[in-house]
Amino acid sequence: MAGTWTTLEEAPLTRESFAALLENRVPAVRIRGFATPAECAAFARAARSGEIKHYSVSPPVAYIGMAQYEYRWDRPKADYFRDVVIANAKLKPVLDASFDPVARLIERVSAVYDAPVGVGREPGLGEYYAGIVRIASQGIKLHADFAPFNSPAYSNAAIDAQLGWNFFAESLAVGGKTTVYNAPWTPTVAPGEIPQSYDLPRAQVAGARTFTYAPTAGDVVIFNARNPHEVAGGPAGQSTDRIGIGSFIGRMPDRSLVLWS
Repeated sequence: MAGTWTTLEEAPLTRESFAALLENRVPAVRIRGFATPAECAAFARAARSGEIKHYSVSPPVAYIGMAQYEYRWDRPKADYFRDVVIANAKLKPVLDASFDPVARLIERVSAVYDAPVGVGREPGLGEYYAGIVRIASQGIKLHADFAPFNSPAYSNAAIDAQLGWNFFAESLAVGGKTTVYNAPWTPTVAPGEIPQSYDLPRAQVAGARTFTYAPTAGDVVIFNARNPHEVAGGPAGQSTDRIGIGSFIGRMPDRSLVLWS
């Protein structure tokens, strides 16, 4: 990452703010009113009725789709691309019943970026999966995401910057905020090993500047995912959930932007 935060405030999506986010000079960009209240309600309703799985983490995080993270340990890449077809089929009913946030996000980013933006592809194997629906009302532990360390065998490991974006269809009345730490993840990598990226030790972010944002329904928030980040849970018994969809955006050597989950 070339820079460090020059502000602790989020910015609207512009050509300048998006470039600054890629260079880690602003903590976050928010697209307000990304979806209408009717679209949010339809998406949340469809997500609840979708084919939900759970990550093998605590606290539990429910999701629809797939993560490249799950395919990085001693598995052929062909397994991942075989399962992309299955994951897209499970996501399709949610989008059909509401709208396609991934396509809309690509359109909005393309308007402020002067190189191609689209879902990533692996030469000879096909398109990545992009767009994990998550219901994460109990929180997500401290973690970081950067493909050169997370998935070194894939072509997206060539990126030099990685953003994460999330659209929120429903948010918690209390809790659910995300905290981002300005401490770019640069682990020691042993040959043949992929470093731990989830449930990072607190020493990783000791003394770092922080930015915390609320997941307001209807908005998209984008931040630099190489910075460690965590999501606070909410108290039990709330009538709403933290429901959304998101993916990563990586900048390739030719400056094109690729999406994957």
